[in-house]
Amino acid sequence: MAIEKTMLSPARRAFVKSIVGGVASLAAPFIHRGYAAEQLVVRDPGGVVNDAAIKAFYKPFTEETGVNVVGVTSQLEPLSQIRTIVDSKSYLWDIALLSMQAQRILGEAGYLNEIDLNAPGIRDILSQAKSKWGVGVQIYATVFAYNTQTYGDKALTSWADVFDLKKFPGRRGLRKYPIDTLESAVMADGVSPRDVYPLDLERAFAKLDQVKPGVDVWWSNGAQSSQIASSREVDIVSTWNGRIQAAIDDGAPYKIVWNQGIWAADGYAIPKGNPKAKLCHDFLTFCARPGRQAEFSKWVPYSPPNPKAFEFIDKARIPLMPTAPGRLEHMLMESSNYWAEHLEKVTARFNEWIVK
Repeated sequence: MAIEKTMLSPARRAFVKSIVGGVASLAAPFIHRGYAAEQLVVRDPGGVVNDAAIKAFYKPFTEETGVNVVGVTSQLEPLSQIRTIVDSKSYLWDIALLSMQAQRILGEAGYLNEIDLNAPGIRDILSQAKSKWGVGVQIYATVFAYNTQTYGDKALTSWADVFDLKKFPGRRGLRKYPIDTLESAVMADGVSPRDVYPLDLERAFAKLDQVKPGVDVWWSNGAQSSQIASSREVDIVSTWNGRIQAAIDDGAPYKIVWNQGIWAADGYAIPKGNPKAKLCHDFLTFCARPGRQAEFSKWVPYSPPNPKAFEFIDKARIPLMPTAPGRLEHMLMESSNYWAEHLEKVTARFNEWIVK
């Protein structure tokens, strides 16, 4: 994979190089079966992500260790649930898939176990996709897609088009959450991706005021965003690339627009004090293996945070991923640092705005 280096900062060039350059053998240390009869409950966002995790992580881990792994779906950014689990010492979840900002918020407050960053597999995960408390398993992008039957030859190319109700009339579906929604609003208002952070909240909410009358669905989870596209309930939808791709694969007539997409990583983390911490950590190292991450990308088109996984990925699959050649320089990297500092306050403001 070769990606143009024009318009890329030194940090971005380093990231791109690491994403595309690594190759390694599939060899990995075997995890013993002394855990047989145990069970791990993993919080994930459901839908295609859960389906991919079952095939790439859950069932293979069971086959190797004898441990039954169960995926459960919950709300996005489950900060309050993790706090309750740890405070009550009632570990309904053993492991949770969390955003980078959620890892920092909960980790710094003492709600997540620290992990061994030098453990096999984990050491290979890109720095942008891991923290002291979590191991990345997917790099995804928030994009928008439009119904080609609705608009014909009239193509949408940017967030400005999504927010333009006059030029592109039609039903819209946007995320009912400030992350990505506010970034898309300021870019629609003319802010370049390099200048998005810190967010100009006044400008973002003013732009959202303009598009609000055209939003038919404010979706709350990824499965819902995929469904409203599959059912053609909306003409334009903002969602994650894997979710809209699932709808397209099922025959929905949508075109993905990658320009000004917002990319980020999610990873597995362990609630603090879990008595199964050793087993949980073994699961994290298992999921960090390049072969496992390649298998995950086979079922949902998110890029693997372990660049060595690309040795095992069909080259025809790569154009569906956020890190495909020539794509990242036209996208925005979500700032986990910004959201770790501002998430809860901005979420409260967003929730007030949405019901006005």
